[in-house]
Amino acid sequence: MSTSLPQGLDSSIQALRDAIEHMNSQAKARASDPETSRQGPSSLHMNETRSRILKTLQSRPLTDLELVQAMNGKMSASSIRSRRAELVVMGLVRDSGKRRRSKNGRLHTVWQTI
Repeated sequence: MSTSLPQGLDSSIQALRDAIEHMNSQAKARASDPETSRQGPSSLHMNETRSRILKTLQSRPLTDLELVQAMNGKMSASSIRSRRAELVVMGLVRDSGKRRRSKNGRLHTVWQTI
């Protein structure tokens, strides 16, 4: 029995690999950060946390605040924002160009998968 990938999946997999390679080639610390920050991991990989956030955003575009609520307290707001930002660098998530107001009236970026 032979299984074939759905049309276009091969190119999506390659795009994901290219995005990860691009992200891994970029600096992971600011110039103003202490030396210990630059000694951290040399690359980021798709881990369970990033995967969970990506799956949540695949279900519907969300602001960071909405994403925190959707994660049901499984991670801190800061961690969720950081992992979402890493997914942006990886080329898997982008600014949708839309903004939504929070309860306090502030506008927030709506993030979506690519």
